[in-house]
Amino acid sequence: MRQLRLLSVFLLSTLSLVGRSTSSPGTRTAYLGTLDRSGAGAGGQAAQTSQPQWSDRLAGLQLGTRSEASLASAARNRREIWLPPPSEIPPFEPPPAGEEPPPSPLQHTPHFLGQPDDEILSRICSLPIKTLKPLGGGSSISLRAIFEGGAQAAVKPDQVRITRYQSEVAAYRVSRALGLDMVPPSCVRRLPFEQLTANMPKSLVERMQTELNVGPDGTVATAVIAWVPHLHGLRLEEFDWWRPMLLHGQPLPPNKRRRVLEISTLFLFDYLILNHDRWSGGNTHESDGQMVFIDQGAGFGPERHHRRSRAAMRTLRQAERFPRDLANKLFELDLEPLTKELKPVLSDEELDAFVYRVKHAREYLRGLRKAAPRDSLLLWDQD
Repeated sequence: MRQLRLLSVFLLSTLSLVGRSTSSPGTRTAYLGTLDRSGAGAGGQAAQTSQPQWSDRLAGLQLGTRSEASLASAARNRREIWLPPPSEIPPFEPPPAGEEPPPSPLQHTPHFLGQPDDEILSRICSLPIKTLKPLGGGSSISLRAIFEGGAQAAVKPDQVRITRYQSEVAAYRVSRALGLDMVPPSCVRRLPFEQLTANMPKSLVERMQTELNVGPDGTVATAVIAWVPHLHGLRLEEFDWWRPMLLHGQPLPPNKRRRVLEISTLFLFDYLILNHDRWSGGNTHESDGQMVFIDQGAGFGPERHHRRSRAAMRTLRQAERFPRDLANKLFELDLEPLTKELKPVLSDEELDAFVYRVKHAREYLRGLRKAAPRDSLLLWDQD
């Protein structure tokens, strides 16, 4: 046994002094085999070289990322570590260029329907508006903007009832902080009242004159919201197939998993932004198979002693399964920079209520995780 250990040490110490690996230029290779020092080559002919001849290789050892070993016929002579002549060592050949392309960069920036949020915002927040048209389809005043270059957006001006432009923008900023890609990017722009009313129907102009909040400079604050193509109403309030699947222990078919988690995401998001108008009819949508959350104008707003927040928690408790990455984002959410970002569009009272809801949403999700660790916080795809 001692002799075997000594031989192993000798082999390893010798490997650093011998041949070059063909798979990695910095790797050394040693061969353990039979040396024929008689000078006889194949067929009994005398060799014309002074180099010892290599025959009956027993094994090859390589110190590096790869190893090779091959057994040959039993060696009749004594074994030695021997380096083949340079002519027998194949040259190093790097892999062909482009055979293994570099991996795609990780997506670190927020996206909406495949487009980076920042690119969308650069268009809708700064490009000149070419035309404005009535959007219709609601009790509030909403317009459709077409920009130079063809980009489009929904425009919701500051008005005295029903909807608040601030809530639309604040909801987007919350969704961005949570890493959601379901809320269209939006920003605040002040537009001249004359631009908003130009070429509009007379009845709509009369409404604007009485319902829009016009500033001293003749402009109106508006939420400009990225246009969502291929929008399709889901009418989830009319169906109940998804409700049992939000609960612990209920079957969750693989083909329904993503949609159910999108719905529970909507429940959590609406609780955080205090949106009470989601299930009144026609406010659930998808685009190209993915749920999108639009019409957040009823969110936030004042409340006393968190009464509205406590009522919203009762709605949230209808869901007991949530996406794991969304829950982790909520647990790790840094509230200080987010509240600073929300301060221009929300009052101090609204910010305090938002922080209250974040705290209680975290407590609710932690309780679910404790009660059913494998059935509460799920991956989008099958675990």
